[in-house]
Amino acid sequence: MSSDDELKARVEQLKAEGNALHVKGDYAAARSKYTDAIQLNDKNAVLYANRAATYIALKQYLDAGRDAQKAVEIDPTYGKAWARLAKVAYEVRAYSKSVPAWKRALETLPSADLTFQEQQLKAQYEQGLKLAEAGAQAGNVTTTMGEANMRTIPTDQRPWIRALEMEDTLTKNNVLDSSAWAIMNAYKDFSEGVRCMKQLTRTDIGTQGNLNALSGIVNGILRDERVFHMDSGDWMEKLQLQVQLEMAANDGWSSGDPEAVKEEAPKRLKEKGWSGVRGALSSTIRAWFLRAYFADRSRESKKVALQYYDDVLNVLEWGAETWRDVPTADRGVIFQKTFIRPIKRLKMEAYLAAIMESEDDSQYTMENLLQLAEQMVQETTENAPKDGDDGPLDKGAWYSFFVYPIADAHAQVHPTLGAVTMHQGLSAKQANDAEQAEKMLAAAADFYKKAAEMYPPDDENFPFYLKVACEAEYHRGRPLSDTLALTKRIRDALPAVLKIWGSSPSDKLPNHMRQIDLFDERAYTGLLDGKYSMETPAVRSTRHARGL
Repeated sequence: MSSDDELKARVEQLKAEGNALHVKGDYAAARSKYTDAIQLNDKNAVLYANRAATYIALKQYLDAGRDAQKAVEIDPTYGKAWARLAKVAYEVRAYSKSVPAWKRALETLPSADLTFQEQQLKAQYEQGLKLAEAGAQAGNVTTTMGEANMRTIPTDQRPWIRALEMEDTLTKNNVLDSSAWAIMNAYKDFSEGVRCMKQLTRTDIGTQGNLNALSGIVNGILRDERVFHMDSGDWMEKLQLQVQLEMAANDGWSSGDPEAVKEEAPKRLKEKGWSGVRGALSSTIRAWFLRAYFADRSRESKKVALQYYDDVLNVLEWGAETWRDVPTADRGVIFQKTFIRPIKRLKMEAYLAAIMESEDDSQYTMENLLQLAEQMVQETTENAPKDGDDGPLDKGAWYSFFVYPIADAHAQVHPTLGAVTMHQGLSAKQANDAEQAEKMLAAAADFYKKAAEMYPPDDENFPFYLKVACEAEYHRGRPLSDTLALTKRIRDALPAVLKIWGSSPSDKLPNHMRQIDLFDERAYTGLLDGKYSMETPAVRSTRHARGL
């Protein structure tokens, strides 16, 4: 046997061994066999295509793409090589490359009189082409969650309903790090409050109803304000009547004057005891909170909302200090830190909006927002649950009253600082101040990453802030190895996020994910075509776009 024959025999043996290992599922070992064979014959398209198959099985798509590309260059008539290139492009969402590759694979088959094996390949290629075309079509459609309100989103797709459906599984598997706990328990409180509100009736002798409605509605919003929704056209009318009913029944303070409450409550306490004051304070605070909340969510000036929040907190902080030694059973839950803290969270959001609303108003400054955030983190950390506290916290309360306040403190400050530093960085970049641009954009990326990490991995805010961090890295011109690592983290998180928040009333995810899709497709297409490497700067690799 000649040396050439021996070489061919050795290559065939290694290929056969690789095939056998691949069938057994030992893809890494199969890859090694194909690699050894390629070292003996680097002009064999089948070897490259087979090694591409092992890379695909190992989800090492860029390596698979390089091998598949090499195989079709060696033998443009080899259908399996085109199919593997098409598969790789599909997996990395490079649909504009996947579709023509599937078509090329189909073109390698006879037009008639196909063997059974060729018929199977044709069916496989046609299915692959169909999926790639569907992916490309889906990528051309931009949907906005915000376009759908709660009346148009099917009940079973609402975040709180999806979370409730997960409760047994999460409990069984002892999964604690999930945003499902907060939203499901927020919904339990909120829906109970709405149920009580809907018992309200108007008769000849006046309005009658359940006096526990405001408690449930407000508690739900404070747990996770994303739970708020109105399920009927007369919802607000009923709420206004409910507020009037509870304020009248409990003799609450409707004037909205904190000083009046602080003056009159102690006097009433002396006359009637806690049974005559607790309900009045509770209904007053909850009614005032709702006034602040709706002002915040409406088109009213944020200054108005902030004043209302300040009125609520003025009374709460005064009462918490004045009656700090009074048992909760007497003074009521409204003076607990876990009640006050989420109101401060909402005030912090409104304060940020006020800064954006009134850029030239020195009344609202980043310095003050930073101070509010630092106070939130410090107070929450100092008062975290510990052994010996009264009663266990439910899982939702842990997130609502301890994790989310700190997360929001970071999320309100870091993105704002990120926006400021990104703006400064881009301005410096335009001015050709490379050193300042790098400094500011690096800081922006860091701020957004920190904001993301504060949330549970299945919360919609987690991929949202990672995306903005990725945008900062893009503007820095960081290599694709950095930006694609971030987009991969986002994609890895999405299945769990969408399981809960796929029909969120917010518009955070769809528009931003469309930008990620476009970025990934451009980057991976360039990588598969050999135009880029993982060290190529992201800005250069997607230079036709303004950003992510």
